[in-house]
Amino acid sequence: MNKKITRAQVAEAAGVSESTVSRALNNSPKISASVRKKVQEMASRMGYFPNRQAVLLTSDKTFRLGLVVRAFHNFSPFTRAYFPRLLDGVIQEAEKHGYSVTIIMDKINDTYKDLNLMVRSREVDGLIFSVTAFEDPRFPKLLENNIPLVLVNNSFEGINCVNCNPYPGMLDAIKHLKSLGHRKIGYIAGDQHYWDGQTRLSAFNEMTNDFDSAMVVTGNFSKTSGYSATEKLFREDEDITAIMTASDRQAMGVLSYCNERGIDVPGELSLIGFDNLGPARDMTPGLTTIQNPVTLLGSDAVSLLLERIEKKEKWKWIERQSQFIMRHSTAKAYK
Repeated sequence: MNKKITRAQVAEAAGVSESTVSRALNNSPKISASVRKKVQEMASRMGYFPNRQAVLLTSDKTFRLGLVVRAFHNFSPFTRAYFPRLLDGVIQEAEKHGYSVTIIMDKINDTYKDLNLMVRSREVDGLIFSVTAFEDPRFPKLLENNIPLVLVNNSFEGINCVNCNPYPGMLDAIKHLKSLGHRKIGYIAGDQHYWDGQTRLSAFNEMTNDFDSAMVVTGNFSKTSGYSATEKLFREDEDITAIMTASDRQAMGVLSYCNERGIDVPGELSLIGFDNLGPARDMTPGLTTIQNPVTLLGSDAVSLLLERIEKKEKWKWIERQSQFIMRHSTAKAYK
């Protein structure tokens, strides 16, 4: 029965054009929600369901977006809380607009995939980069070839990006530590090849000029680097009473170091992380941290990418604000 109903018949019954029927059934943002609902209900009532392959053949789009995920040598990225949370936002927003999402691991062994070719050969319509270093060698060529793409937590001139501003959350965290009497503080920075690492360190340095001591050790966002950096901080000054980290995983490393040496958190050392992902809620004590709205960034990335694909707009920046989350890993300075 479905084959007997045509797009033209649906258009006539709904009082719209055939192109509007196509857009409505593909959840195009170019038409209003009320028209989209009317067309979709009419098509369902009449038993009209367009053939997916036919739609693709008559369109210049695949209705697929590529989420480029960094390939790590030592672990699968989706064992870390960041990537599933980002994927949630990407998938949910893409679904609203009739798009599916393809996960693209960015390397095969040590060789980058040809992302230009993937878009030009219509495997995907555009790309969202989840984790990239400042000096990623692919950006200039992708930009030159006019490939639609969006960066999450990075910045590159001419490319749309979505970021979390660390300053609001970190400022409230620093104020919190001051109110508890902390005057000697350590900070475990993230990898300085990445936007998050640099901006969070910059915020810390700007906000701690009036502390008696504000020491910095650079890590790489991992639990292991949090552990080793804590050892270095105490070696420099055994009287520090608070440590902030650039990630919750680093905070897990700090807590492991303290547990092994009988250092009470928060009785002897206050601890603040960054991200508010799974580890923050699961730790004992519950981790005081800074909210990084990762899922919202994923949604924003899809919105910007679709604007780039459908409207050809360029170079937009969406910035979401961080937020201080207080739990049980901070207390009054005991020294």
